[in-house]
Amino acid sequence: MEIIYIDRDIVAIIKPPFMPSQPDPSGDDDAFSLCAKALRERGENDELYLIHRLDRVVGGLLLFARNKKSCATLNRALADGKIIKEYLAVTDGCAGDYGTFEDYLIKDKTTSRAHSVPKERKGAKYARLSYDTISRATDGERPLSLVRVKLDTGRFHQIRIQFSVRHLPLLGDGKYGSKTNKCKVSLFAYRLTFPTAKGEKTITATPDLTAYPWSLFPKEDIE
Repeated sequence: MEIIYIDRDIVAIIKPPFMPSQPDPSGDDDAFSLCAKALRERGENDELYLIHRLDRVVGGLLLFARNKKSCATLNRALADGKIIKEYLAVTDGCAGDYGTFEDYLIKDKTTSRAHSVPKERKGAKYARLSYDTISRATDGERPLSLVRVKLDTGRFHQIRIQFSVRHLPLLGDGKYGSKTNKCKVSLFAYRLTFPTAKGEKTITATPDLTAYPWSLFPKEDIE
C-alpha cells in the first residue's frame, strides 16, 4: 500500500492486487486499515472514509476522505460523475479499436457474479463504459489487446462482465470466461480524477510492468 496523494481532506493510495479494499471476513491486511495506520504513524489521527472500492484481485488507485465534510463532497461528486475512474485491462481476444458498451446488469449474491439481463428485469441497473485499444500482442496463438477503459457508471464487476458478454473476457478472469491460468484478472485502476479544494486533480499509477501480461506490451504504451 502506497500513499500517492494527500491533502487536508483527501488521501489516495495504490492498492496492491489481491488486497481487500476494506476489512472482510478473511482477516487479511486491507487497504483501509493500512491507510489509517500510515496516517497515525504520521501523527494524523483522522477519521477515514472509503469513497469507492476495487475488487480484491484488482490493483490501483483508491480514494479516501479524511473528514465527514470531504466525504459528503466526494460522494456527491461520485454520484454526479465528477470522479472519473479509468482502468487498464488486457482482453483475452482481439478488441476493436474503440467502443462503448451499454448493458443492464444484476448481481447474483449466491455466486458473487454479475449478469447481463434485459432492461425489464427487476433489480437491473444500467451500466455504461467506453474503451480504446492502445496496443496489441500475442501469447503463442492467443491474441491479446491492451485497452484503456473509462467507467461512466460503477457497477459490481462491471468491466469484467461487459467485456465477457462480448466474448472478450479479461485475461486470467476464469470467473467470466478466460481460459488462461498464467495470471489473475488483468485489470488495474490507473487514472483517477477528482475535485479538491484547489480544483480538479488527476493522479496516475502503473501496474507491475515486469509481470505477465503487462510485460508483453511496450512500456511506453502503458505509461
